[in-house]
Amino acid sequence: MMVAVGGLLLIIAGALAFRRVPIDAFPDVTSQQVMILTEAEGLGPLEVEQQLTFPIEWVMGGLPDVKLVRSLSKTALSQVVIVFEDDVDTYFARQLVFERLQLAREQLPAGVEPEMGPISTGLGEVFQYSLSSDSHSLTELRTMQDWMVAPRLRMVSGVNEVNSFGGLVRQIHVLVDPNKLLKYRLTLPDIVEALSENNANAGGSFIVKEWEQENIRSVGLFGSVQDIRDVVLEAEDGTPVYVTDVADVVEGAMTRMGAVSRDGKGEVAAGMVIMLKGENSKDVVERVKAALPAIERSLPEGVSIDVFYDRTELVRAVIGTVSGALAQGGLFVLLVLFLVIGNLRAAVVVATSLPLTALIAFIFMDVAQVTANLMSLGGMAIALGMVVDGSIVVTENIIRHAKERPEVSRLDRVVAATREVARPIVFSILIIVLVFVPLLTLEGMEGRLFKPLALTMVFAMLGSLVVALSVVPVILSFIMRPGDRPKQPRLLRWLQGRYLALLNRALTYRRLTVGLASVAFAATMALIPLIGTEFLPPLEEGAIAINAVRLPNASLPGSVAVGTFIEQEIRSFPEVRTVVTKTGRAEISEDPMGPEQSDVLIALHPESEWTTGRSKSELVAAMGEKLGRIPGLRFSFSQPIALRVNELISGVKSDLAVKVFGQDIEILKDNADRIAAIIGGIDGAEDVRVEQVTGFTQLDIIPDRRAMARYKLNMNDLNQIVETALGGKVATTMIDGQMRFAVQVRFPAALRSDVAAVEAILIPSPAGVRVPLSHVAEVVRAEGPAQISREGNMRRVVVEANIRGRDLGGFVEETQERLAALSRSLPPGYWIKYGGTFENQQRAMARLSIVVPLSV
Repeated sequence: MMVAVGGLLLIIAGALAFRRVPIDAFPDVTSQQVMILTEAEGLGPLEVEQQLTFPIEWVMGGLPDVKLVRSLSKTALSQVVIVFEDDVDTYFARQLVFERLQLAREQLPAGVEPEMGPISTGLGEVFQYSLSSDSHSLTELRTMQDWMVAPRLRMVSGVNEVNSFGGLVRQIHVLVDPNKLLKYRLTLPDIVEALSENNANAGGSFIVKEWEQENIRSVGLFGSVQDIRDVVLEAEDGTPVYVTDVADVVEGAMTRMGAVSRDGKGEVAAGMVIMLKGENSKDVVERVKAALPAIERSLPEGVSIDVFYDRTELVRAVIGTVSGALAQGGLFVLLVLFLVIGNLRAAVVVATSLPLTALIAFIFMDVAQVTANLMSLGGMAIALGMVVDGSIVVTENIIRHAKERPEVSRLDRVVAATREVARPIVFSILIIVLVFVPLLTLEGMEGRLFKPLALTMVFAMLGSLVVALSVVPVILSFIMRPGDRPKQPRLLRWLQGRYLALLNRALTYRRLTVGLASVAFAATMALIPLIGTEFLPPLEEGAIAINAVRLPNASLPGSVAVGTFIEQEIRSFPEVRTVVTKTGRAEISEDPMGPEQSDVLIALHPESEWTTGRSKSELVAAMGEKLGRIPGLRFSFSQPIALRVNELISGVKSDLAVKVFGQDIEILKDNADRIAAIIGGIDGAEDVRVEQVTGFTQLDIIPDRRAMARYKLNMNDLNQIVETALGGKVATTMIDGQMRFAVQVRFPAALRSDVAAVEAILIPSPAGVRVPLSHVAEVVRAEGPAQISREGNMRRVVVEANIRGRDLGGFVEETQERLAALSRSLPPGYWIKYGGTFENQQRAMARLSIVVPLSV
């Protein structure tokens, strides 16, 4: 009775654990890392490295349990990634970084504020959608996304952040006419100061009238564009000078660094839901989808929310595949059991150990916080045949006792039979458990990938031990009839006869048997070096991702046009359901792409619906052939999750990365080009490309300090006019309900669109005159780095490659052989390091080569 109650409690606890265990498609292999993003509009990559990236890297040095610090410096953006040891708590790591950031702020330029990235991982991007309408502008769509859709989705349980991408962020532009400034003897700082000081409310306590009181407040916040136009700058001979007298105040948009387009039909505003680390992706996405209809109903008529990436589709496919494998395996086990045991009731009893073992495994998974995914559930599927071994042995021994000891009571027979085989069952299962111990010693990405599989198998085996020694005997004691003495099945008798004959012959010729076994073992060991090695076979995500790169100076409008053309080409394939191109980056983004870079997400129809007869690899090849005709475009194929995870783990988006370290960017680039040429000639190399670090042109304003001295100007005077007139300066914020829009002061586009216009800008001097910029500085067009990557406080340039048609280990081995001479010829202070998934494979093989022999 106690066992029956315990079994019932076990079923209830297992069912509850099954509902609590997080579900995802793949294990989260992202390292424990904290990302720091810092924006500084107007700074080039070199200035970003010197003024933003290096100070942050410097203060992060010496943090406990840090494995690696890497960074990327691009125009106006610094990204620093601090990678911690896996056992460091997420929130503790962020606390350490936050404390050091306070020190870094003292070394950063005024007004620059570094921010930590969201508490998420490479698998955190679980849901993406776009807003589209035939009757609303991109500014209106982006405003709806920022202030109507994203805030409500952030309130969904399990959502960490909702990133907005694409569209136009509304701004109020105060476009100042420099000639009118000269007429009224005003300066740009005067405009900025006046706008800031005239946009505020104030409280004046309250008035008490007997039983009532009334609050007093001064209402001075801008409520409309007209309020901004009516701001008084000064009084000229008693006549007020308003903002509208010196500037045009118009609706505009923030200078953007990214855009989103879809299906070759033009731009859209998009949103990306990022899941909180450790949450159940299936549940989070279901809650997000449940919230969308109410949100969509609150939007203006004609605006639709269209989903283009839904992680639950992949989760359902993965769970369906594994569940199908488990069901098929269970039926096959049941069939074999019936054929071997010869008793349907006994076979059913043994088969019941499968779901009971699974429930126990889920209880352990819940306690150990193991996610249910392809690897962990795959471990359960692998263990399917082994988890019934103990139950089979117990069942057969009970049946044997029923034949040999019919005079003994049923309960005594069951107890005696179970006790007789308990010890060998325990040892046999423990030996199987020890086989998976090496996988539990893996660290890094390989540990995060294979530990769930090993743990689930260990949990299942331990669960099978509990079931075999407790539940199965109890059930058999109830269902076995007093005269139940099953005969041995005919098939088993036939197999047993053949086996005994073979065994007798092997024992007769013992030396020959041992010799043949030794030869087979030696031949097997000799074949091992010939077998290709790979860290992990590609996991099918049901989608394709393309990373496309154009020339470093590509403009955003030009890149959007190319992206739209790519979408039109890709949409011509009937296997494609939808295509979305993300060009550049969002305002705050974990993926700091420039306007020359695009990620193309291609969602496919289920392969069962394909009518062309092509495989996915053939589809990719056909797409590559079409895109190869676009001039100036370099691209590589991957999958959405694989692309993101590769980037977060190693900082690159390809299978293999050859990193060249040193200081001089030109030397790094020259050697990287040589490496790329060599790798491109190796069989199996695809999508070989060198990180774009040069070819970026910019206008440099070089001051003439002697000329500036004659006009009593300093660098702050020059920088202030360049920053405000050309780049634009946010003076204040206009509040509209819960919405907030920046008010930016700058010159009209016509006065900052070419070199001549820049040189003609007038700079007010303390001497009382307005000096053309060309009189105190030279405007030159110069070439600088497009981006600067660093790792371990050293600059690096990466050569990326994908491998198709051969194993990763063999490809890298050949690559190392061919690059050996080049590596030796590098100047002092320069070296080569290999990264990507190969690095994880090498680390895993090195550890297993030690642990596996010890386990044996």
